[in-house]
Amino acid sequence: MSRLKLIRVFSLLILSFFIFSVPLFCGQTANYQSQAEIGQSLKKLAGKYPNLCQLSSIGKSHGGLDIYLLEIAGSRNKIKPEDRQSVLVVANSEGVHLPGTEAALGLAETILSAYGKDNYWTDFLNKRTIYIIPLLNPEAASAYFSSPRVERTYNGRPVDEDNDGLIDEDGPEDLNADGLITMMRVKSPEGRWIADPQEPRLMRLADPKKGEKGEYLLYIEGYDNDSDGEINEDGPGGVEINRNFPHDFEYYNKRSGLYPASEPETQAILKFMFDHNNLAAVINFSTENNLLNMQQTGRARAGADRVRVPRRYATFLGLEPDADYSLREIAEAMKSSGMVGEVEIDENLVATFLGLGPAMTLDRSDQAIYLEFQKEYRDGLKEAGLDYLEKRARGVGRGSFSAFCYYQYGVPVFSFDLWQIPELKGEKKESLTSDRIKSMSSDEFLAMGEEKIAAFLKEQGAPPNLTAGMVIKMFQSGQMTPARMAEMLEKMPGAVGGIEKDNPEAYLLNYSDTVLKGKGFVDWKAFNHPDLGQVEIGGFIPHLKQVPPTDQLKNSLEFHIQFSQKLMQKLPVLSVKETKTEKLGTGLYRVTIYLQNEGWLPTSLAQGRRSLAAYPIRASLKLSEQQKLFAGSPVEMIPVLQAGESQKLQWTVQAKKGSNLEVKIWSNRINPVAVLINLD
Repeated sequence: MSRLKLIRVFSLLILSFFIFSVPLFCGQTANYQSQAEIGQSLKKLAGKYPNLCQLSSIGKSHGGLDIYLLEIAGSRNKIKPEDRQSVLVVANSEGVHLPGTEAALGLAETILSAYGKDNYWTDFLNKRTIYIIPLLNPEAASAYFSSPRVERTYNGRPVDEDNDGLIDEDGPEDLNADGLITMMRVKSPEGRWIADPQEPRLMRLADPKKGEKGEYLLYIEGYDNDSDGEINEDGPGGVEINRNFPHDFEYYNKRSGLYPASEPETQAILKFMFDHNNLAAVINFSTENNLLNMQQTGRARAGADRVRVPRRYATFLGLEPDADYSLREIAEAMKSSGMVGEVEIDENLVATFLGLGPAMTLDRSDQAIYLEFQKEYRDGLKEAGLDYLEKRARGVGRGSFSAFCYYQYGVPVFSFDLWQIPELKGEKKESLTSDRIKSMSSDEFLAMGEEKIAAFLKEQGAPPNLTAGMVIKMFQSGQMTPARMAEMLEKMPGAVGGIEKDNPEAYLLNYSDTVLKGKGFVDWKAFNHPDLGQVEIGGFIPHLKQVPPTDQLKNSLEFHIQFSQKLMQKLPVLSVKETKTEKLGTGLYRVTIYLQNEGWLPTSLAQGRRSLAAYPIRASLKLSEQQKLFAGSPVEMIPVLQAGESQKLQWTVQAKKGSNLEVKIWSNRINPVAVLINLD
């Protein structure tokens, strides 16, 4: 063993002695639950409500940790839980979203405690099933409870990330023995980063347009363990579960996995969902928030309303090469052309034929539904006093669980991130940006007063000789307008909008300094690195963005648990609004049924029908040996019933007077309805 490696081993032995004596940030681990503690909490719930709960595991992670499932259903002896309309609640597919696990467990306890006390929830659980998976990615989540703590979103599958034939040989180390894996910065002529001139604790990329030159290289804290000149390029694990689902999967990206559903965690939940095709909706506690940000990240366009057919195909199909067509119109043209023979043509095949890739945009009719939910959600957030910034809400990622649920499984999915780092109240930068100034009139600008105008000029980097008094006189004389002022300031070398605009991490530092009293950031300190020489170690602590002190999470948890309950109350519900029997002659009857969807959601989404994942509603007429059908079909199919919509079904039958006619109305994600009609 070389002298350098002996030094490293000795250093790590010394550091490991101190690691366990260093308290972790804010004592948060006492408030969030590890995978083992989650199992204990679920066992307690199952023991407390034995007639309602059944605890099981849908599978194991790559490293052998259980993925727990809590099944909640009442009146189990009357209707099997798997035969009812159901809701699936999933949390923390990323591993870093510990608040999601707390929300899932809180939702379970809230609904269970309501059974027998609240008539609505008692009836709900007697007719429906709720499945709760509070931690889909247990191996990534375990990094929060380890020492040193490191932010990790991938499971434990070994991956050769640097293609050197070795696996997981170069991961991070806690060099300064503070119990946290942070960053290292080192001065280098190859550096692209600079210390922010306005806040030297923050790093940002140098801007050549401003004459800035890079000064630093940034690394994750650790050594070059395999002596290949790279730092921490091949650490333990793994594959990100929330990028391993089939929809718009990122091939040739090791973090996504070798192929869609390559991971046991992904396989476990997919198998569960396909085995339980009664799931009518999914609630996903995640780092994504698809009610604040409906944007699906990715490259494909198949979900667009209209597309243009390439000229080489348009000629054969009789279409105009410069016109836009819907996928349905193109499908009809392909069928009419006869060029595809007996192949079944649908919109998915058209999208593949045109190279559009998978659908990436909400169907127009589904989007209208989501917009209604979005309004209700925004209003609820405002009423609850929760300050959410939509600009920071993450959309649906490629290969994610929520993308799969909507685009391929075909059900409504609602993803909630639960918490964001709050906007600091009273920040001048939030109200007096150059964009805000542009929207003002001259009178509104002058009404700010000399003191505020002076502060604004200083914040925007205006030269000292441009005083507030001078600017006021220019406005009063008409020489200057707010738009011209903002445009002039934007061209100055000073930072327009201050640090908030120049450095995207400034809000994190403000949050650490003010709310966490500095505990969210490790100040840079010198360290003699055996590979890099003199470095500084510091930066933001792991999990700062996703895992707040639990006292900050309380109000959001309460709101999202209540909102999730409201979502469950909006499921489609089939009912027979009215039945009619008309005697047409001796032993001949016309039977009419008016079927209605009493729920708020449609019986199936448009995307569910497009992906062929949604079953139509089947109305089956059951005849005895003495009964005959004269008109109508023994099985009537209804593709969809929108919220509140009714549909008339009619049959003419020959039957004995006083006999009964049975009709069963069924779809896989709706509770069945049985009707017994007396032919009087």
